[in-house]
Amino acid sequence: MLAVRLILLFLVALTQLAIPLVAAPPIIPRRQDKPPGPPLSPQEAIAKMSVPEGFTVELVASEPDIINPVAMTFDERGRIWITESVEYPRSSPGKGRDRIKVLEDTDGDGRVDKTTVFADGLNIPSGIAVGYGGVWVANAPDILFLRDTDGDLKADTTEVVVTGFGRDDTHELPNSLTWGPDGYLYGLNGVFNHSHVRQNGKEFDFTCALFRINPRTREFELFSEGTSNPWGVTWDEEGSAFISACVIDHLWHLTETGYYHRQGGPYPPFTWKLQSIVKHKHQKAAYCGIHYFDSDAYPPEYRNRLYMGNIHGGCLNVDVLERKGSTYFATPRPDFLTANDVWFMPVAQKTGPDGCLYVLDWYDRYHCYQDARRDAPGVDRLKGRLYRIRYKNTPRAETFDMASESGDELIERLSGPNDYFRSVAQRLLAERNDATTNRKLQELGLNNDAPRRTRLHALWALIGTGALEEPFHRRLLDHDDATFRAWGVRAAGNFGDVSDEIDQRLAALASDDSPDVQLQVAIAAPKIDDLNTMPVLLKVLSHCGNDQLIPHIVWQNLHPRLDEQPQQFIELLTQRDFQQDQNIMALLPRLLDRLLAVKQGGPESAAQIYSTLIAQAAPNDSLIVLAKRIQTGELAGDRLSRLRTILEPRVQSLLTDDAMPPQADTVILAASWGDQASLDICRQLFESAEQPTPDRIRALEVLASQNDKSILPTVQGILTDPEQHPQKFRAAIIATLGQMQDPGVADVILAAYPVLESNLQPDAIERLTDRGHWSKKLLTAIDEKKIPASAINVNQVRKLLASKNKDLVKSVRSVWGTVRTKRDPNREKVLAQMRTFLRKTPGDAAAGQQVFHKLCGQCHTIHGKGADLGPDITVNGRASYEQLLSNVFDPSLVIGAAYRATIIVTTKGRVVTGLVVEDNAQRIVLKVQGGKLETIPRDQIDERIVSKLSMMPENLESQLKPQEMADLFEFLTRATPPGDPHPRHIPGTPQQK
Repeated sequence: MLAVRLILLFLVALTQLAIPLVAAPPIIPRRQDKPPGPPLSPQEAIAKMSVPEGFTVELVASEPDIINPVAMTFDERGRIWITESVEYPRSSPGKGRDRIKVLEDTDGDGRVDKTTVFADGLNIPSGIAVGYGGVWVANAPDILFLRDTDGDLKADTTEVVVTGFGRDDTHELPNSLTWGPDGYLYGLNGVFNHSHVRQNGKEFDFTCALFRINPRTREFELFSEGTSNPWGVTWDEEGSAFISACVIDHLWHLTETGYYHRQGGPYPPFTWKLQSIVKHKHQKAAYCGIHYFDSDAYPPEYRNRLYMGNIHGGCLNVDVLERKGSTYFATPRPDFLTANDVWFMPVAQKTGPDGCLYVLDWYDRYHCYQDARRDAPGVDRLKGRLYRIRYKNTPRAETFDMASESGDELIERLSGPNDYFRSVAQRLLAERNDATTNRKLQELGLNNDAPRRTRLHALWALIGTGALEEPFHRRLLDHDDATFRAWGVRAAGNFGDVSDEIDQRLAALASDDSPDVQLQVAIAAPKIDDLNTMPVLLKVLSHCGNDQLIPHIVWQNLHPRLDEQPQQFIELLTQRDFQQDQNIMALLPRLLDRLLAVKQGGPESAAQIYSTLIAQAAPNDSLIVLAKRIQTGELAGDRLSRLRTILEPRVQSLLTDDAMPPQADTVILAASWGDQASLDICRQLFESAEQPTPDRIRALEVLASQNDKSILPTVQGILTDPEQHPQKFRAAIIATLGQMQDPGVADVILAAYPVLESNLQPDAIERLTDRGHWSKKLLTAIDEKKIPASAINVNQVRKLLASKNKDLVKSVRSVWGTVRTKRDPNREKVLAQMRTFLRKTPGDAAAGQQVFHKLCGQCHTIHGKGADLGPDITVNGRASYEQLLSNVFDPSLVIGAAYRATIIVTTKGRVVTGLVVEDNAQRIVLKVQGGKLETIPRDQIDERIVSKLSMMPENLESQLKPQEMADLFEFLTRATPPGDPHPRHIPGTPQQK
């Protein structure tokens, strides 16, 4: 009887707790199209893999010998060093349970049969390299150097080489420690892992970057910055660096001092960003590991190409490089391996002593950090594999120990067909830095009868010692081969302190015919003591033609010097006629903008540039740059007066020249500082339907900055007449009105609201929430039922609550109450409810497209349409149905700092919300809803609020009717663009019941 009562009580409890007796559908991890199923044994996994004809996949090691392997390298004896992590995704620093293991094949059968734990107590060791008498390990926040001092293959000493790496995002930790051809140790860090390294009086504040460490001095440097969460760096036969990255384009050629496109987050001031070297995409967009393969163990058609681990694709992608001036362009080749197993996660690829490609496999059901964060106990911590991809009967490597070989034997290794032996021999030769051996390397490096590849390795071994004998260095700079000249320049830059003769020769190479040499001159010149940098940089710029990379690098090295040397720069420009120099003239808008920010004499310097180069030149954007800075208020007060005093006589002469009508850029500039005649021209320009739309918008920008309320009737006429005026034009007008302060702006927008298209109405609401007196009129319209309360989204409510107007804030609270400032934990319940609803409710994709552009298109692009604020969801955020559900209904579950909304309250009463794209001493630039950039001068910022939430509002379901939600999801789950005759859905999309 007691047992029966207990059962009844249990059943009653289940009823009261509303616990469902039917099992919930299995979770589909992000970037997968169905539940992953059980793991396969190593043998089963290999059986499912496909590789080209003639190749086989062999197991080198697996669990229990290795588990959760993260990184790998080969040492000079061919032993394999790996790092393991059972702590992932732990974010806290400190001692952990992770290890470094050494794997050995003692009987030569190709399988690991001896495993030694070299070090333990680590916490997500994410990179490893062997060299200089020890082991280098990325173990955030540190880069460690571990040494075995007694020969027992156990770490006895630990040195913290560098510290300050973040752990904000533990799948973007410092990683991929790899020796570069110049002898430096390189590594990567991700976009959402903020790091702050202090060393020798220098500070490095960075996120996504390629860094390097001098193994002799321990000096830390940032080599380049940008991209996303890169994981894997490699070098081609010329010594150029390439990385693989996630989410954005997958392949990048990284050059020292370059700044590349970021997945998110602000750029440093005056950055001129660089792009990737691909136009194509492989499967999905998550990469881990990259390797430039050069070994005779494979047929020629598989050599000299990049092999990249595609985590979500479960394969190894292949790209081939082509030269394009000083940079590269890559094209795809067929995949080298396909696992046909979603657990396969290739985290590293390396060439082994036998010349084969080795692939390290984390092997887990969860590919994405979001899944690991959501279900840390669900991360598999019992498996890991290491494979070899072998061509036919490639022989096993024989036993060797390169550390015990003589200098002559190592030099002989430089001519070998396997890059593993060449690279390790090169490193050992640089470490030893033996004078006798170095002389032999010099002879080899300059011996044109030796293979070019061998000569380059000899050169790199010498550069890796940290110094070159001057006679050899001079011959290098005079070499017939441009790659050798370029490396001679790069070496001088690395050394810094070189002779006057090397200085002079390097300066002369600024006009070298080779873009590779010009590029390295632009990089090296600022680093060399006693070299006059500016004239060298200008010379490079003048001689580089239409090269796509060099002007960016020149700019990145030139603009920081304008703070201290503006007058020298201007004097250089006056020494010759630069008006015919296309590269110099193309740089003028950036130069003017940069000179305006110079603390001492900025306006005067900008005016001198105008007088020297611009006044007689063909129209470009240079004067528009000046006008924009006046319009935003960055150039105001005494600084504006000084600029105007110098420029106005010349500008007025151009405006009143009867022989030539004034150019539009001159009119815009004069109107921006309040010239009445020019303002009259701007009014006429804006009101004339005959004028090009861009000119009309520029005129409106001037008038709005002057708060010219006389234009409001014309604006209202345009906004209320959609048949006569294109939507893009009206959208630009609405965006520009934010610069005004007149109360009448609200009346104009509210009058136009009923006839605005559904995807313009959110822009109108965004504008009305910019200023308190406009917002009051908006709330009145809502109170009078002229506009639905649901038209205001959560982000806009937060804007209103940030207002300094107490009455406005009180009114907002009376309608919307308290708005969350942290993620709502109940979103998981909402997600479950919406999953059930959408499974049962069919939608219409065409109607969903309209819903998207009305709501989501204010921030996102899909199939080439929409605004560029958040990620392009054509390729991001909807790789599977479950990922799409999570991103839409629980957008703040996992969010990088770069995607957190920033609210700026200005001293003039305006409130602006957006993502920070630039943040410096002069200004903050926000990318706001609709994709427009809003510039706020630093001295006009009253308050800055950084949200802990995604800009995407959490309550999307409350803004749409149920059928609209179903329509939207039918559109979003279509992998193909609208109108595709053969539509298909994203993986995991359920069939409606």
